[in-house]
This record gives sequence, structure tokens and C-alpha cells, in this order.
Amino acid sequence: MAPPALAAFPVLWALPSLAALPALSPSPAITALAGTLAAATVDARTGYIPDGLTRATALAALTFTAFCGTAVHACGGAFAVGGSLLALHLLTRGRGLGLGDVKLGTAIGVGFGASAGLIALGAAFVAGGVYASFLLATRRARRGDAIRFGPFLAVGTVVAMVVPVGALW
Repeated sequence: MAPPALAAFPVLWALPSLAALPALSPSPAITALAGTLAAATVDARTGYIPDGLTRATALAALTFTAFCGTAVHACGGAFAVGGSLLALHLLTRGRGLGLGDVKLGTAIGVGFGASAGLIALGAAFVAGGVYASFLLATRRARRGDAIRFGPFLAVGTVVAMVVPVGALW
């Protein structure tokens, strides 16, 4: 199996030809969604989000935003979403969530921008909280048990894809 960074190479190689086609509009959000779903699958199985996967996702989404002319918007999203998760990581001294989640959040922010990225983040925390409450209520987990957050970031990203940003405020 190819490393995740190499798996994204064909997508990056095809970007110039995709951008030249007026009928196809490359979507940074779809790129971020695909990378997030892949990362969630790996995280659910291993408890680890590979750096190569998050880097490839963020780079591909940033490249798409450059072609779309929204790279500044993407950088703001990376700062808002990735910065929020980094602050949480630092406040909890790494016990709240891992740096893989922070890097994946940065990729989500690049692909979705600040508004939709924060919607994805909020939905991820709500979904994770509901799941944790269920586990605690059914005594399948105890306080302090680790729950992998990547799958909930994927749920939040799907929510951000289907919920219009203006519908919430």
C-alpha cells in the first residue's frame, strides 16, 4: 500500500488540467472531506492520524483554493479551526486531543474556510459529546477513557457540507 502522501500525488498532478476545464470547478471542500474521511477511517482503526495524509489533504485543498482565488479565505479557515484545536491541545497538555486532530482540523479549515470549518468543528464536538454520553450512560466507558476524535471530525465535516453557512446565523 502506498504512503498517504504518495496517494495524493495523482490528484496534485492533475490539478492544472482540471483548473483549465471550465465545466469542472475544483472544490477545496470536497478535497478536505475526502481527506477527512480517509483520516477518520485510519484513526478509528489505529488511533493515529498520519501526518502524510493531513499534509496531502491540506496541500491539495490549498492548491484548489489558489486556483479558485480563495487562498486568503483558506488561510483564515486554517487559522480559525486549526488554531482552536491547537489551543485546546495546549490547554489540556495533549490529553484532550492529539496533534493529528489539530493538523486534520487545519486541513478542514483550509478546505472549508473559517465559517464552515467552525461549523464542522462544532458539529464534531456535539457528535463526540453525544457518543461519550452514551458510552458513560451504558457504562461502556469511564471518565478519562480515550475516544478517537477523527471520526467525529469527519461527521462534522459532512454536516458542514450539507448545512448552508447562512442557515445558522
